[in-house]
Amino acid sequence: MEAVLTEELDEEEQLLRRHRKEKKELQAKIQGMKNAVPKNDKKRRKQLTEDVAKLEKEMEQKHREELEQLKLTTKENKIDSVAVNISNLVLENQPPRISKAQKRRVPG
Repeated sequence: MEAVLTEELDEEEQLLRRHRKEKKELQAKIQGMKNAVPKNDKKRRKQLTEDVAKLEKEMEQKHREELEQLKLTTKENKIDSVAVNISNLVLENQPPRISKAQKRRVPG
């Protein structure tokens, strides 16, 4: 069970690292786009601002969805592993059941 938890943390950590990397790359791309547009061209500047906002919003939405998906899958995995562990406990702790007929047959 502990291995499952550390694995989930690793997955979430990897996802968050990738998100930070993607955000950094997007910022670099945006900076390059801004440098490509001359300051005196208001029309292109305005278009650039809209494009930047759109790109940031799309990335943010994508990251949110990926996090939610990861949390859902980890929740399902936790439930499955807990159910398996409970069933193992129940089977291990109970002595074999003897029916009334078997009790009557036992010489004693």
